[in-house]
Amino acid sequence: MIELIKEIIEQDGLAKKNRKREIVHRRIYLFRKLREDGHTLKGIGSLFNMNHATILHGLKTYKNLVETNDKLFLHDIEYYKLLLSLERPELDLRKEIKEAKNLVDLRKIQARIKNNLF
Repeated sequence: MIELIKEIIEQDGLAKKNRKREIVHRRIYLFRKLREDGHTLKGIGSLFNMNHATILHGLKTYKNLVETNDKLFLHDIEYYKLLLSLERPELDLRKEIKEAKNLVDLRKIQARIKNNLF
């Protein structure tokens, strides 16, 4: 999994300084995944060109966003969750479209199509 995460970091530019919400959310999600796998704060920091204190702050932010069930956070990390999960859930495009209740749901479907998840 570490190789996949390194690819993601490189491809999405997560090691570069960027404070856009989507990038920060994705970055701290990966902090958490790496920490769960037993990586040290210093080791995680070296992957992202950050120090251990920044990683620790990101982990605390992750915890707060999960506890508050932040919708934007959950939306921003959805693709990474699917990418890193061992079992990819079966997604049915027709069912998703029928169950869409608003424009936000349709935009999620559009993002999934762009990411080849259907």
